[in-house]
Amino acid sequence: QVEKDWVPDATMLRKMTMHGKDINGNPFPPPLSEELCEDIGSAGEGISGDSNKECIRESRIRPANNGSLTYPTVSIDISNHNLAVGDDKKNSSTTTTSVSAPSILCLGDTLEDAHATRIRAIRELWAGGCDGFVAFSNRSDPRIPAISLEHEGPESYDNMWQKVRSIWRFVGIHYIQDYDWFYLGGGDLFLMPNNLKAYLASLAHKNESDPTTKEYYVGRRYNHKIRGPYNSG
Repeated sequence: QVEKDWVPDATMLRKMTMHGKDINGNPFPPPLSEELCEDIGSAGEGISGDSNKECIRESRIRPANNGSLTYPTVSIDISNHNLAVGDDKKNSSTTTTSVSAPSILCLGDTLEDAHATRIRAIRELWAGGCDGFVAFSNRSDPRIPAISLEHEGPESYDNMWQKVRSIWRFVGIHYIQDYDWFYLGGGDLFLMPNNLKAYLASLAHKNESDPTTKEYYVGRRYNHKIRGPYNSG
């Protein structure tokens, strides 16, 4: 049970990752469990049976050389995002430079029955690479940390937008001044935080802009035939 006005400590996992121990003195992240290495979310008919892994393998996505999860800087190519349409990239500089890593609050939309599975995997694999992490569920649990928020309508996939509205309202009240960027995804999300930080750091160099003075909305945009364009979760 938590108090009605309880606000999760979003820095809990980050602190545990930096110190290498949880609040009970056990190693954190803990040794990788075999049950977290099984193929999950099978939707394809490929060799591995997991279409998401097949996509990563075929696209040759690899972790960027940006240090450990808690490394304070990232390496960026300053030409990545500062070219206007029509500019000749061949004639541009491709100098790589090291810059301070931006701070990111990672947010997860989930349900109680995923606390011990999907959310556990997120906690133990990559959430410590975010400067803050909070899961938004239908049941609060300070150990994750996860919080249950009231929102309009039922707790259902088809009513996700109302839950997302409540999430952003909560973030705007309690965390908006503490981070440079805010990243929201579902419980089936796998993220390489250092790669994301490197991308966002290079994005902030566009037109010498700064996320603390200029607002950004970044995501993978779908052009749905019925709903129209929207950014995916």
